Parts: sequence; structure tokens; C-alpha cells
Amino acid sequence: MNVLIRSAQYIDIQYLEVIASETVKVMKEEGNDQWNDQYPLAEDFQRDVQNESIFVYILDGEVAGSITIDQQFSNAYSKFDWHQPVEQAMIFHRLVVNPTIRKKGIASKLITFAESYAIENGMTSMKVDTYSLNRKAQELFTKHHYTFVGERTFPERKNPFYFYEKPLNP
Repeated sequence: MNVLIRSAQYIDIQYLEVIASETVKVMKEEGNDQWNDQYPLAEDFQRDVQNESIFVYILDGEVAGSITIDQQFSNAYSKFDWHQPVEQAMIFHRLVVNPTIRKKGIASKLITFAESYAIENGMTSMKVDTYSLNRKAQELFTKHHYTFVGERTFPERKNPFYFYEKPLNP
């Protein structure tokens, strides 16, 4: 089994679109509407590639998943009393793994990669949010020792989003 995590390239977007589309189907089956046919789109992945903030997990030569790591915090992040300052943190988002090969630890490896990347860039913590209906993401974050910080409801959503953070030790 040949594994590699590398910066995403524009050619990877076509694969990420398919993986995201299949993930939306699985989310719907699980009663989770965090993602839909309006998000994430190719434009989101293109922007991430342009910003050099998206990394892909390559398994046996094929894109198996991705994670975006940056400091593009929404205004919602300013509403919490974080234990670690936002200025010294990175966030990961659009964590996605091909649904046909889930349960192989790929999401965990991408999160571990994100944490190492943040440390290499001088950050002291990692932050993330997820929709309250996305129980699998919540379990994954807890497994990786992320602490629940708070929740926030947005006008366009019925249910709140949950916010998490984790201090990083170099």
C-alpha cells in the first residue's frame, strides 16, 4: 500500500468533486445536512488549491481524501472564549474521505498531518467546527482530544454548529 499526503493540484479537483458528491449522499442517509449540492463546490477546492491550503491523501496512486488547513476563520470564531488565541491557531475544514474506503484511518491521518503542519508553521493550537448533526465528525474530534468550546446557530440553519480546539505541543 503506497500512501502519500501532498499539496493538492488543480488536476485533483475532479476527484475531490466526486468524493464530495458521494459524501453528501452518505451524509443525507445519516440524517446530516451539513454538506449539500451547494457546498462544497469545485470553486471551494479551486480556491484552496490557489491558496496552497489543501492537501490530498493519495492511496495507491489515487486521491482518497483531502483536508484544507489555513487561518481563514469565519466571524463566528470571534464569539468564543478560546483557551488558545485565534492569532496563533490554524483551522482545518472540508475534511473528506472517499466513502468507499472509510474506516481505514485516513481522516485521522489527515488530522494528524494538519496538526503537524500547524506546528511547523509556529501555531499553538488547532480549531475546527462541525454541524451538530454531524456526529461522526464530533466523535472523530473527541478521539483526537479536541475540546468542545461552544456552539452557535446561524439564521440559514435550524441546528447549531459546534466549535472545538486543541492545544498543540511541538
